[in-house]
Amino acid sequence: MERIYVGERAVSPATGVSRWVVVDSRTYGLQTEAVAYLASLRAQDCSPNTERVYAGRVALYLNYCLMRRLDWKAPGFLGLAGLQHWLVEAPLPSRSSRAQPGPARFRSRATANAVMTAVAEFLRFGATHGWVPASTTTLLSEPKLLRFTPPGYDAGESGQRREV
Repeated sequence: MERIYVGERAVSPATGVSRWVVVDSRTYGLQTEAVAYLASLRAQDCSPNTERVYAGRVALYLNYCLMRRLDWKAPGFLGLAGLQHWLVEAPLPSRSSRAQPGPARFRSRATANAVMTAVAEFLRFGATHGWVPASTTTLLSEPKLLRFTPPGYDAGESGQRREV
């Protein structure tokens, strides 16, 4: 897969402060929504490592959407399910600059789930700012009914608070 969007560390020439951004690798133009999302992580006092990892994961999602010709703002259920499948099934690129024959490397399901978590948070952030339709964020979670409640949990009158 061609990497058009990449997570990059940007250093302010005025202050020397380092920030993570998502840029178009051809023009180094900022991907505005992704940069705003990463800024929100900084505002929440997340670790710089979290910001770095999420920059790469959001860039991976944007590249996937370009590759599959999906609108990143409204990928649909099949688009998100396809992303989950692709993350596990597609071999990772070689780490070496030399082409070495060897066994292909794949992401684990846990890594794919971590990427999907970052994508879901990015889309939820976009929904709060009006970039992503509410129909997209409803795909990311669904209410569940607690059959058994934890000790001390108040389920409310007639079990009204069992839904989470």
